[in-house]
Amino acid sequence: MIKHLILPFALSAMLLGGCVYEPIHQGNRLKIGSIMQIQEGDTKFSVEQALGTPSLDHVMQENRVVYFEQFEDEESGDMIKRGVEITYDDALRVKEIRRFGFENEE
Repeated sequence: MIKHLILPFALSAMLLGGCVYEPIHQGNRLKIGSIMQIQEGDTKFSVEQALGTPSLDHVMQENRVVYFEQFEDEESGDMIKRGVEITYDDALRVKEIRRFGFENEE
């Protein structure tokens, strides 16, 4: 008797589970305000406090990190790719900042 009740319930759960859509978000969750606050001369500690752990550490260039995110825009359905590449000097202060993908949000 119990086997007959479990099978329809399991099938229903599998069918309904396929109907749920969860957009995929890869990488860091970047906020435009936090990204724009980063300035040359900021310490690595203050950058990591604002942005978290970087998505990528460059193996060959240990003073360069990348914060990156990719997600589907809910309104347009387009894939959005954006991020910031930060190069630190030997004192671990921001030497250079390259932002990309934020052009439409400034």
